[in-house]
Amino acid sequence: MPIEFKRKVIDNHGSLQVNIPVEIAEHLGIKKGDTIAISIDDERFICRKI
Repeated sequence: MPIEFKRKVIDNHGSLQVNIPVEIAEHLGIKKGDTIAISIDDERFICRKI
């Protein structure tokens, strides 16, 4: 069963922003300044490190 985190979506000067939980960022090796790809699949929001 996947681990699930809940986050609020906030307004950031005309864009929407969601923070990545540190546990997920560490697991995926995402650090400040990295580039990520964002896509959708039906009702899923997919984010992956490039």
